Amino acid sequence: MLPAAVASLLALASLAAAADEGMWTFDSPPLAAIQQQHGVALSARWLQQLQKAAVNFGGASASFVSSQGLVLTNHHVARGCIARLSTPERDLDGHGFLARTQAEELRCPGTVLKVLQSSDDVSDSVRLATSAAADDDATRNQSRKRVIAKLERDCQQNTRLHCQVVALYGGARYALYRYKEWDDVRLVFAPDAQAANFGGDDDNFVYPRFALDFALARVYENGKPAKPSGVLKLASKPLAEGDLVFVAGHPGSTDRLRTQAQLRFARDVDYPRTLARLEAQQALLHAYAKRSPEAARQAADAIAGVENRLKAKRGEYAALRDPEVMARKEAEEARLRAAWTQRNLPGDPWALVEASVARHAERFDELTATEYTYGSLLSLAGLLVDLAQQRPLPEDQRLAAWRDSELVQNERKLRAKAPFYPELETVRLAWALGEAKKVLGDSHPFVTTALGSDTPEAAAQRLVRGTQLADPAVRESLMRGGQAAIEASTDPMIVLARTLAPQRLALAHFKEEALDTPAEKAAAMIGQARYALGGANVPPDATGTLRLSYGTVKGYSERGIRTPWKTTWSGLLDRADSFDDRMPFTLSTPVATARAKLNPRTALNFVSTADIIGGNSGSPVVNAKGELVGLIFDGNLASLGGRYLYRDESARAVAVHIDAILQALETVYGAPQLAKEIRGGR
Repeated sequence: MLPAAVASLLALASLAAAADEGMWTFDSPPLAAIQQQHGVALSARWLQQLQKAAVNFGGASASFVSSQGLVLTNHHVARGCIARLSTPERDLDGHGFLARTQAEELRCPGTVLKVLQSSDDVSDSVRLATSAAADDDATRNQSRKRVIAKLERDCQQNTRLHCQVVALYGGARYALYRYKEWDDVRLVFAPDAQAANFGGDDDNFVYPRFALDFALARVYENGKPAKPSGVLKLASKPLAEGDLVFVAGHPGSTDRLRTQAQLRFARDVDYPRTLARLEAQQALLHAYAKRSPEAARQAADAIAGVENRLKAKRGEYAALRDPEVMARKEAEEARLRAAWTQRNLPGDPWALVEASVARHAERFDELTATEYTYGSLLSLAGLLVDLAQQRPLPEDQRLAAWRDSELVQNERKLRAKAPFYPELETVRLAWALGEAKKVLGDSHPFVTTALGSDTPEAAAQRLVRGTQLADPAVRESLMRGGQAAIEASTDPMIVLARTLAPQRLALAHFKEEALDTPAEKAAAMIGQARYALGGANVPPDATGTLRLSYGTVKGYSERGIRTPWKTTWSGLLDRADSFDDRMPFTLSTPVATARAKLNPRTALNFVSTADIIGGNSGSPVVNAKGELVGLIFDGNLASLGGRYLYRDESARAVAVHIDAILQALETVYGAPQLAKEIRGGR
């Protein structure tokens, strides 16, 4: 954008963040705003220490809390590891787990942790490579992938770190992130699921809350506990209402910079259909769980995931249906479009977005109905087939999801040792095939290829009964064998994925070239204007990468009901008693046993105005000194609209208080050695 145009925009509007809004990159934190609003000056050393202690835990968040590689995160973040390590004879999810020595710690299959080491702005390199192809979406897409792949490859070769190029402000800026990774991650402690998720789905995204949603893992390097360069120390004074706190985590995604066309598409098309699918899956899984206690154990992780996503999506949908939210978004876009038009800036990015949205709406059902259920055996078959096809290609000719930096992650998924339950797998696959038939119709090529003359139930039974993909050794052999092994395979899951591959590949290219690329081009144009308007005062949308949020420990009032900033052990006991100790408000056995020993006034959970979103789960909460005071695990119902708009009137981030974690280890679970390690040996 020309300097004169930038100046014109700056003279016409301002889009600065409000109050404590924003999930800020560590290389561009709002230091002046924090000092002005809260009187706290953050140093470069403060930021660096927090950055080095903040951990990406498989796409969510965590932190180093000891010099021996001990990592603190949520129980629900570690639940994938817990479920993979559980068996009918050893239900770690239901009963919890404690390694009393390092020798007893259990390695988490397929779990990778990483810490951001440094980052650079590479916007000019990406922009230069793509500017010549600005009017040709296919060429632009290929040029962007080529330069990003080279940046990541050169970085990895020079640093031996995991390198990733991240688009910010819709592509107005690009940053090259460098991560140190660990793939030897071992489970150290997890409370029983009832204590971690007290209140179940009824209390999910609700406050007041009474959950011990934490777990501990340890990172190993060369067979020994890792020595992290950043470790969080415990707070030297008690947390109090009104305190300023900071959250360092990996928020997944927000859509605050989306256009009206995109918001209307989400409201009118995406959310209604997505919610219907999730509700159907929820009913299916609950019906399966009722078959037996073992079936309930098998389905527990999937149920938790579906219900969490369902409740979050309902909250996001409600925000888009809120006239006040949409009015504020409309006004914001109108100001920007008026500035754009008045100064006669070139192009119409909003028209590009509208065309992309129209194309997406036309093929939305096809794009969603042909997706494989996450974590299923068919999804693994699809990964194997895609890997064999994509890996030999030059990076600029691959799909973006298969560039080298992502390829390694997919290989790890395929190598992970995870339990598969044939009956549950069959039920879920039959539903997915039936859903595709219902949505796409009997004559759609995906349906005819997947089913042939079978019913969805018969096809699912045949596929699950005949496959060997549950065995990691079989998957490893197919990975190593490449395209030849895939073509020679007679495994029915591989045969189906191989046969469906051309259809799914065509859809993937359509999505990348006809939807994502023009939308990204438009977003970059709009993003540059927004960045010009607000500069460093405008936070970028969340991208799953490390961000800093801040806010005040603060209760709130809603519908005339005043809510305190914290809950306590006594509140937990009262809630269980008030519901006559019935599920989901039953005290877990360890908590009930230790009831008389608990200090009833000890804080259990607390809330703050920190700006968070999904992916922040497991984020450390620190005070102004950078000392650990809590652990993010949720938001309240009012916070769910945060995907689209930040409002601090009643939206709150919910955290486990560090005092509750220490007391639980010492008093409830008989793990004083872990509490001592977190205390730094004190």
